Parts: sequence; C-alpha cells; structure tokens
Amino acid sequence: MLNLTIREQLLIALMFLLLFVLAGIWGVKYLNSQEKYLQQQLSEREKQIKQVRKLSREWETLQKTPTAPVMSQALSSFVENIARSLQIQDNLQLNVLNNVEKGTEGVKVGLDRLKLDNLFSMLYRLENHRPVIRTSHLSISISPGDRLVRASFQVHKQKSN
Repeated sequence: MLNLTIREQLLIALMFLLLFVLAGIWGVKYLNSQEKYLQQQLSEREKQIKQVRKLSREWETLQKTPTAPVMSQALSSFVENIARSLQIQDNLQLNVLNNVEKGTEGVKVGLDRLKLDNLFSMLYRLENHRPVIRTSHLSISISPGDRLVRASFQVHKQKSN
C-alpha cells in the first residue's frame, strides 16, 4: 500500500470533503429548480381547474335558462282554448305524453269528425304561436261515410323551470 504523509492524507480528505460539499450544493440547486418547476405546473393546473369550474357553472346556468321564451300556461289547457275558440272542443281528446324529451312536456291531440278547414286552423294556430311550441306525428284519415276527417298529432313545449 501507499504510505502517505499526514499532510497528503489531510489534503485528500479535504478534497473529498470539498467534492462532497460541491455535490451537495449541486443536488440542492437541482432540487430547488425541480421544486420551482413543479410549483409552476401546480399553479397552471390550479388555474385550469378554476377555469373548468367556472365553465362548469356557466354550463349549468345555461342548461337551466330557457333558450326561448317559455309558455307559462299548461299545454293541455292551451290546446283546449284553441279548440274552444274554433268551436271544436266536443271533437277534442287530449292525452298527456309520458316519455318525451328531457326538459319538454307534451300532449297527444285527437280530433274526430272534423272539417278540414277547422283542422288547418287548429294546426296554423299551434305552429305560429309565440312562445314556440312544436307539433309532430300528424296522422290524418277520412271518417267513414262523412266528408269529415280524423286527425291525431303531438304538441310539445319547453318546460318552465
């Protein structure tokens, strides 16, 4: 083995100590830079989370607010009033629809022994009403023996919250 003097041994120990201190300083600097990088990422993610929460609240608000004016009157009484104004309320049959789109309500309208002009007047008033209501599934057939028609259709409106 090498015989080193105390001075040489002390110098080697001092160099190892210096090397150890430099490695420690470099390690601490590296850890600090990683911490800063992670803090930046954390603040960016927090900003993104706040933005997502804000957009989520806006989305919930938009879903709750109607996109068009909503008719406050019950749909069945509205249809009855139109039939009464056309003096065809005796020919009218209404059934509430159960499986309709979310956020809407609907009724199935049946009209029997009706003149074609009265049917067109009824449909015209429904289709051109404001706030908007929607008619669908129109079925028209001729009553046997008379020159009258049978009609059935569905009327839908947006629910008021």
